[in-house]
Amino acid sequence: MPSLEDINRQIAAYPNPYIFWTRKEIHKLTEVLDKNETIKALTSGMINGKTWLAVCTNRRLICLNCNMFFGLAQVQMPLDRIQSIDHEFTIFFGSISVFDGINVIRLTMVLKSAILPFVRAFEEALYSYRHGQTASQTTINTPGSHDIAGQIAKLADLKEKGHLTEEEFQAQKKKLLTG
Repeated sequence: MPSLEDINRQIAAYPNPYIFWTRKEIHKLTEVLDKNETIKALTSGMINGKTWLAVCTNRRLICLNCNMFFGLAQVQMPLDRIQSIDHEFTIFFGSISVFDGINVIRLTMVLKSAILPFVRAFEEALYSYRHGQTASQTTINTPGSHDIAGQIAKLADLKEKGHLTEEEFQAQKKKLLTG
């Protein structure tokens, strides 16, 4: 688990931290984050009338709320499940909604100037996670399949969509052709 000093260093590196009334939640991050988890974006806002800290890491979205009497409340969504992130503005504040196909986490009363930096950093983390995940898990070989041309076409489609680099495409193609 990272130390409080490591966490504060990561927060200081983030350009627009809006951490209003969330110092207790930041301290709890030392217990919540894994050793290899890094903070990509964070902001504070309201969920159901309570102040929460939303943290996007390289692996998940974590929302934390420390109550005076009830301890720590935590909601999280792994990046591989998240389907979309939306936002809207009012005069001074706005909201951020994250959807995973079933659940929605909606953070309201987020300072307007903190919304776009959070959403952009979140989208970058999501893209990086998916791109790294896709490249390392791409396998075209299916048991009993002898349609090499079809498999090469699938590889070309993955490359065209940006899921494979040219080098990965060539390596997979060579595997198929050499057996």
